[in-house]
Amino acid sequence: MDPVDYLEFTVLALLWGFTIWRFTRRQTPLGRAVRLVALLITISFTINRRELSYWTDQALHVADISVPLKNLATVGASAGMVHIVGLMSPDPDRHRRLRAWTYALLAAMSVAMVVLFLLAPRRMERWDFVYEQAGTPIVTAYACLTQLGLAVGLACAIALFRPGGRRAAPGALRTGLRLLSAGAIVGLLFMLNRIAFQLTNAAGWSFWDTPVFTALSRILLASMLLLFGAGAAVPAFGGLRRWLSHYLALQRLRPMWQELTTAVPGVVLGGRPGRVEELFAFGSVELRLYRRIIEIRDAQWQLSGGDGGPPAPMGKHDVDGEVRELLASRHAQRTAAQPVTAPPIAPQPAPQAARSVVATPVVSPGHNDPPDHPR
Repeated sequence: MDPVDYLEFTVLALLWGFTIWRFTRRQTPLGRAVRLVALLITISFTINRRELSYWTDQALHVADISVPLKNLATVGASAGMVHIVGLMSPDPDRHRRLRAWTYALLAAMSVAMVVLFLLAPRRMERWDFVYEQAGTPIVTAYACLTQLGLAVGLACAIALFRPGGRRAAPGALRTGLRLLSAGAIVGLLFMLNRIAFQLTNAAGWSFWDTPVFTALSRILLASMLLLFGAGAAVPAFGGLRRWLSHYLALQRLRPMWQELTTAVPGVVLGGRPGRVEELFAFGSVELRLYRRIIEIRDAQWQLSGGDGGPPAPMGKHDVDGEVRELLASRHAQRTAAQPVTAPPIAPQPAPQAARSVVATPVVSPGHNDPPDHPR
């Protein structure tokens, strides 16, 4: 295999990995549209491999049936991009008519592609009719319709990702949006390359059939999909980094939590997880970290006699600022929802606690605050 084949297989593996991951996660309406587009692009690129195309034709006993399958999947992905633009638009009703006409155009193109496929003479060979009969009127019209369907999706991608990349703050999201924009631009170059291939053959020139231009076409296609896959995956790495910081904070707090909850076992919500069980429990890390710090706060408050103010900030057991912000927002939401039954009392000096934990801002009395009247 040449280097282009290795690049294509790498992109194919990344696309299937990303698509499977999207289908294992609960998604919003926008997320469901994104994973449908990812699935259609992945199927189209998979069937685009010459070996898989030939196997598909042999399995279905229809000559070149893989060609409309991959092209219709591309048109479906373009329709999905139109839908995503509508979901992301600040005023969805503004361009509703334009999106409706675009859906109608893509549907008409799909029907025309099927008709042209049935009219074109085909053979059960490793090369499909688009290459065997390049330059003929039927194949030229079929190829132009295919590239037009791809152009609709790429135009939606540029209209969606480029402005978002300018507005996004520096970080993983901006990088991902810029990679997606670059993928759309490379896709337009691939589209122009395919149209030039058909037009030059229609004019009787065969220089676009040389191995150099064939490799160029494959490199453009693989690069476009690689940029799309990387652009979609980079923002996900930001979530992975947050998850990892929460997981490490949960493990660092375990010694303090174990010591305090052994002294005050009543503050533990549910069963006490074992050490091995906790190391391999990768779900709901954010919630478990929040509960752990609440249990530490409750245990410290009870050990201090229950008559002091909120505990002081932690020292060496402090977690990172991101976790503190998470805990502050979660605790404020919980305490703000509780009714205030008594006026706030004057601040009292806090006694020395057994250990110190994260101090979260409290906007109204909650279940972790000292009582109104000291015992």
